[in-house]
Amino acid sequence: MSDYKLILAGLLFNVYWLIAVLGQQAYVWLLVLSFLACWWFFPKVGRYAFLIAGAGVLMDGILSASNVLAFPSALLPFWLVMLWLGFGCFVWFMRDLVKQYPIHLISLIGGVGGALSYFAGYRLQAVEWPLGAGLTLVILFASWLFFSLLLARMLKRSASCSA
Repeated sequence: MSDYKLILAGLLFNVYWLIAVLGQQAYVWLLVLSFLACWWFFPKVGRYAFLIAGAGVLMDGILSASNVLAFPSALLPFWLVMLWLGFGCFVWFMRDLVKQYPIHLISLIGGVGGALSYFAGYRLQAVEWPLGAGLTLVILFASWLFFSLLLARMLKRSASCSA
């Protein structure tokens, strides 16, 4: 992946993340359209996006049921499901780059980055942390460390597919 594509993919995902977290339900239609456009232009993205989103929604569902994360309703919000689908697309675009690094490094980066992403969402009042910031950050780091380990292993084992 060229530097230009790497920067573009990172910027687009960060904009997508901001729309999801700041806009939530108000701009969920934009998230849906963005995901569908990505899937339309890159049909192979769907397999990865749905697999990663399914695992991510399961993780967030467990964290929510365990009272680590709290949302206004009992169900995870739809904007969060769409955020996971967008993350799945982002990972698909980054897969060849991710495969170049050791799994344990990717896991560590994922643990820190995932926890910080949730912290930003917490600070922007998109989610509540009933257990407090300290314990929640530790739990999120551990969850994302494990999630990233599984994701990195999946990517290393998967056959390379072209865009």
